[in-house]
Amino acid sequence: MNELRRQLMLDLEQAAAELTACVRSLPPQDFLASLGDWSPRDIVAHFIGWNRGILVGCAELREGVAPYYLQDGPNDYRTLNAGFIRRFSWRERETLLANLASSLTALTNFLTTVPEEEWEADSGVVHYRGGPATVSRCVESLMRDYRDHCQEILQARPL
Repeated sequence: MNELRRQLMLDLEQAAAELTACVRSLPPQDFLASLGDWSPRDIVAHFIGWNRGILVGCAELREGVAPYYLQDGPNDYRTLNAGFIRRFSWRERETLLANLASSLTALTNFLTTVPEEEWEADSGVVHYRGGPATVSRCVESLMRDYRDHCQEILQARPL
């Protein structure tokens, strides 16, 4: 595994661990409290869905097929995110976090099976923002999303 790939996978795992620690540090009432459009509970459900979705999307990319979720990209993925929040509707923090951990493990296990030459390969699928959609780009986007949502939760917390 090349160093850039190894680092990106480590960054993804670290970002997920940081989000998990952030969510665990919240008082129970803050876990369910609105941050505006959604709550920390909703954010965890969002990532359970996205971990599973990125796994499927990367498998699709390897076959030269556009990942199913790209069609909702111009809508800022609002339809998909709302579906994830409904689908993973548990309210118990530990249930959600256990599902988050297992979905991330499934994703990272899958990613370790992607051949090196397919990690950055241009399979002809164009990302809705332009440029090739690649496995690497999907993983990097997910990692950034984990970090952004962790910051969103931290910034909303009273001091």
